[in-house]
Amino acid sequence: MDLQEQAQCVARAQIRRLSGEDEATVIQQAIDEGCVAAQFLPPLTSYHVGREHNVSNASVVAIRPPTGEILAMVGSLDYWDESIDGQFNVAVDGPGRQPGSSFKPFTYLTLLSQGYNVAHMFLDVRTAFQQPSGAPYVPENYDRKYHGPQRMRLALARSYNIPAVAALQLAGVDNVIRTAHRMGINTLNRGLDYYGLSLTLGGGEVHLLDMVYAFSVFANSGRMYGAPVPAERLRVGYRELDPVVILRVEDRDGRILYEYTRPEGRDILSPQLAYLMNSMLSDRQARWAAMGLNNALELSNDRPAAAKTGTTNDFRDAWTVGYTPQLAVGVWVGNSDNSEMENLPGLHGAAPIWHAVMEYALQGEEIVPFSRPDGLVERAVCAVSGKLPTDHCPTVTEIFIPGTEPTEQCSIHQTFLVNRETGRLCTVQTPPELCEERVYEVYPPEAADWIASLPEDRRPATPPTEYDTMYGPALTDADVAISYPPPYSYIRGTVPITGNAKGGDFNFYRVVFGQGLNPTEWIQIGPDHGNQVDHNILEFWDTSRLDGLYSLRLSVVDHSMALREATIQVTVDNISPTVELTYPTEGAVYELGYDEWVNVNAEVQDYSIARVEFYVDDNPEPFAVRTVTPFNVNWTLSGLGKHTFYVIAIDEAGNRTKSEPVSVQVVPYEKPE
Repeated sequence: MDLQEQAQCVARAQIRRLSGEDEATVIQQAIDEGCVAAQFLPPLTSYHVGREHNVSNASVVAIRPPTGEILAMVGSLDYWDESIDGQFNVAVDGPGRQPGSSFKPFTYLTLLSQGYNVAHMFLDVRTAFQQPSGAPYVPENYDRKYHGPQRMRLALARSYNIPAVAALQLAGVDNVIRTAHRMGINTLNRGLDYYGLSLTLGGGEVHLLDMVYAFSVFANSGRMYGAPVPAERLRVGYRELDPVVILRVEDRDGRILYEYTRPEGRDILSPQLAYLMNSMLSDRQARWAAMGLNNALELSNDRPAAAKTGTTNDFRDAWTVGYTPQLAVGVWVGNSDNSEMENLPGLHGAAPIWHAVMEYALQGEEIVPFSRPDGLVERAVCAVSGKLPTDHCPTVTEIFIPGTEPTEQCSIHQTFLVNRETGRLCTVQTPPELCEERVYEVYPPEAADWIASLPEDRRPATPPTEYDTMYGPALTDADVAISYPPPYSYIRGTVPITGNAKGGDFNFYRVVFGQGLNPTEWIQIGPDHGNQVDHNILEFWDTSRLDGLYSLRLSVVDHSMALREATIQVTVDNISPTVELTYPTEGAVYELGYDEWVNVNAEVQDYSIARVEFYVDDNPEPFAVRTVTPFNVNWTLSGLGKHTFYVIAIDEAGNRTKSEPVSVQVVPYEKPE
């Protein structure tokens, strides 16, 4: 019973600290009352010291992974306290609680089982995930920031939400639920079609006991130990074993009526998959960027420990579940009436209890690393892209199941020959001694807004787009050249064509166009011209009835009938974008003080969008501009009453379309009694 009592008293001490009581006094009183584990509570951060967090309850479960025995179960802080519904066992009763990000390991485990690897790169940038319901799902990170490219190892250890949702979309919601069921989660049984992309962020109820039992499978290198589930409770696809509650039953004379002697075991995961999860969940350095040094998930004497925190929306639940090979412990902190805590995430609410229970229970125990099985290989990968490194990549060594190693080279770190004097791309005319190879990070288009949001000193340099014209003739300085419109540009309406038609045995020039890259038919624009042109207007081209890709050709005919030509391609776009505000819905109501923002989503169709501007009310300036998809922003609630949104989409050709407006109501939040 010792661990049971220590788990309960240290949880009480933590809740007292989080209720604003003096930290030193609380811990000393707990120790004086026999709560030795209280000495292992990490100090509160300065923000949380002396602050009332509106939290009243906690639950703790401890399991011995090699046997499946429940060593401690604290269902509530006080069984007799009706104010916290103390007789309700949070660990096992009711429909369960939402686990927040502590559910993410099941998502990444499923993805690994499908052949992905721990170096797989996710882009942590603003992303609007489409859902069958129509409303886009736009997850935010806990810190309300975006972090760019993140390898799976980093994304999980740092608990970034957007990569986790992307991982769930790749793995499939149904597959992740099946994984969770096999691992020991007995809830999530509303049907595979019920749960959406929020599942990976804890959007489904689970029991604390099930979570700890499932994590013990990782601790056991993929094997589950316990007592057989009675035949009448067996369900296809769910676990076949239960945690062990009763070790022995004696009658009043001391005769043994039942004794649990040896656990049964089931192989749930391959040892290789389990080790990859253990490696990621115990990676201290990977956590530091999000959780800081010496956080509550780190045990003393460098004891390896795997752990995952979780925090639900509005701080209704704070979780930490973690383990060593000898012990698995899970902690829930919250309120039995499901009321909100005050800014209390899992790392600062539940993790200190987890830390103290682990430290107390493992005193004097051997420090045991997670056993690495055969059948794994190590490879160097690009630290950014997770792919095979080039000579220009920073590298890290990662672990792989054979056959899942990356096969493609990094495409982010690219080399460009640049004139070091002009900063432009070298051409064949540039003296070789002036050309130097420069490495730039080239990200997918969807990362553009993230890059633009970075402080200038952290923003990766972009490669030059202009070619060197200091040496040798520029293309537009040739005797036969089209200088405007630029090659592959977007044009509309009546376009002035400028350039050169001169030199040599000049007779006349003409300008023609044809559809596509290699036209089968050419149409002349205007008449033949007998005058030479030097950096001036060649023709005016009326494109108002055209649409699509066209080739534009300037032909100079000499007196000898020799032909000199210059050809470019352009895209004619006379069609304005179509734009619709798909979210919010007309008349939607938001509560100031409860809702943080209005999510505004625009669906835009066009050849190529230059930007989408978001407006609210009569403000002449946009409150946000997006240059790449998703065309989705958050407008922070400010001011009660009616607010009207609209967007203006501008394409590369300059066509503009204004959406129909959508109005919402912002009302005061009335907190329930």
